[in-house]
Amino acid sequence: MGVTIHFEGQLLGDDKYAAVLQEVAELAVNRGWPFREINEARMALNRVVDERSVDYLGPVTGIEVLPHRRSDPLRFEFDSNLFMQQYCKTQFAGSEAHIEVIELLRKVAPLFDKFDVFDEGEYWESGDRSILQGNLDTVEAMIAEAMRKDPSARGPLRLESGRVVDFVSDPDAK
Repeated sequence: MGVTIHFEGQLLGDDKYAAVLQEVAELAVNRGWPFREINEARMALNRVVDERSVDYLGPVTGIEVLPHRRSDPLRFEFDSNLFMQQYCKTQFAGSEAHIEVIELLRKVAPLFDKFDVFDEGEYWESGDRSILQGNLDTVEAMIAEAMRKDPSARGPLRLESGRVVDFVSDPDAK
C-alpha cells in the first residue's frame, strides 16, 4: 500500500556493472547511507516479465544501500545477464528520501540499455514535490484508516528481509 518506486533495467555491458557499483557506493558514502555488496553464488529471484511470474536461480551480484532508516533497502541486484528488477518503499521515510532515491536512479539510468521506473509517488515523471507529498499523504491516510478499523494492527514494521510492511494484523485478535 505504501508509496513505492519500482525499477528494472538491462545494463549496457560488463563495464557498466562496475560503473553502477561505483556510482551507488560513492553516493552512499557522501550521504552516510549504510551499504553492502551483494555477491551470491546461487540465489532465487522472483520477477514479473510481461505480466508473468518468472523465477531466476543463479548467481546474483550488486549493491544494497539503505537511504533512510524507515525505507526499504535500495537493491541493485543483477542476474547473470546483468538484468535487475527491484522496488523500494519510501512511504515512511518521507519525501526527501523518496527524491534522493529518484535522483540516484536518474544518475544510473544512462548505464542501462533499457531502464524503466514506475514511481507510485509520481515524482519520477513529474519532478513535482507537491504531487509526491500529496501521494504520500493520501496513502498515509489510507493506512491510518485501515489500522483504525483493525485494533489488532501494528505497523509499520521491518521484516527480517529488511523490507518495510505498512501494518500487520493479529488474526487471533477479536
